[in-house]
Amino acid sequence: MSGVALVAALGVSGTSASATGSGVWTVSPGGNYTGAGANPVFAWNSMVFNCTSSTVTGSLAAMDADGLAAGTLAPKSYTGCAIAGIPFTYSAGPTPWKVNLLQRNAADPSKIDLSISGVTFNWSATGCHATWTGTVYGQYDNTTGRLSTGLNGAPAGRLVAGAGASCLGLVTPGDVLTIKATYTLTPRQTITPPA
Repeated sequence: MSGVALVAALGVSGTSASATGSGVWTVSPGGNYTGAGANPVFAWNSMVFNCTSSTVTGSLAAMDADGLAAGTLAPKSYTGCAIAGIPFTYSAGPTPWKVNLLQRNAADPSKIDLSISGVTFNWSATGCHATWTGTVYGQYDNTTGRLSTGLNGAPAGRLVAGAGASCLGLVTPGDVLTIKATYTLTPRQTITPPA
């Protein structure tokens, strides 16, 4: 899904620099960052797939005209992952994924609504394999320096299991996955939408 389509899907209007005709998104300090998270949760249908920890890396532009593709994110590790007692391994790609800055959160002005597009996960375990692709939604909290997905009222992400997905009847093609995770970014960033 394109960045423009992502904005349309959220009903965003008049918040980007291209819409207002003035101002830009600013990120301070911008540049490269790392993120550390605990207990990310993957869920689909009635199934839950837990990991004990996760790390990500990426970058954010110091200034961006419309917020779309204003940064990147790539997972570096997921550890302690299992479903129904079956340990899983994963690969992610192609990376990095695109971070799209959408708008200031309507309920909490300290937060910025965002999406992460181009997401692809490949899961594998004994008797199991699945590839999930799509977009994840979340927020960045300027107060805490935390980037979260699938939490705090964010729209449900739409990662869809591709053809050939199979896992002892637990995953079938077309299943939709949500990811609930929170990462503390280092260095801490301050993201400001266009004036």
